[in-house]
Amino acid sequence: MKFLNHRLSAAMWARVLLLWVTLAVGALVIGGIAIGLGQFVQDNIQNELAAQQISFAPEERLSDEERQIPGMVENAGQALTTGNQARVYSDLIALHTQQSTEQAGYPGATYATLGGIQRELRAAVTAATEAGNAEALEQAQTDLTAVTNLRNTLLTASNLRGNLFSAYGWGNVATGVTAAGAFMLALAVGFFVLFIYEWRRGHLAPTEA
Repeated sequence: MKFLNHRLSAAMWARVLLLWVTLAVGALVIGGIAIGLGQFVQDNIQNELAAQQISFAPEERLSDEERQIPGMVENAGQALTTGNQARVYSDLIALHTQQSTEQAGYPGATYATLGGIQRELRAAVTAATEAGNAEALEQAQTDLTAVTNLRNTLLTASNLRGNLFSAYGWGNVATGVTAAGAFMLALAVGFFVLFIYEWRRGHLAPTEA
């Protein structure tokens, strides 16, 4: 620290000034690009989500289970346009699919596990048809239709949740990139301050021959 007040030679002084200017300009450019990129991603996410025209139900229409979802009450009645809202809505879909499987008599079922049940019911339909048992055939066909519809619902819900989680993930990436850009701009300001500091201090007078 005791050497900070020592004056530099002209050559070293010029190199220090060039270093601070280069760092300042580089940080400024990188910070600007990062903020622009982050905003671009956020805008794309918002436009894509807005195009789906998904809205949260008003608060008075929320069930007790729906109110337990973090962020659900805060977003009640609003249009889904942000990554964080996409995460909340994906949790809502998960709740509804869970309730659907429980109401259908298959609690905890997934798209994959319903495939096995579907095959068993198809076999039951075939057996009832071959046996000529109209009552058993009607029951097996009804059960097969219900399971098929439930499985299709789970597939659609899974795809939608995947898209929503993707929007949530990219939203976080965009936020991180924007924050990094702001940090780089702060560094650029710091580098410019250091440049001005060195520029005002001057350098050693040329030595006499």
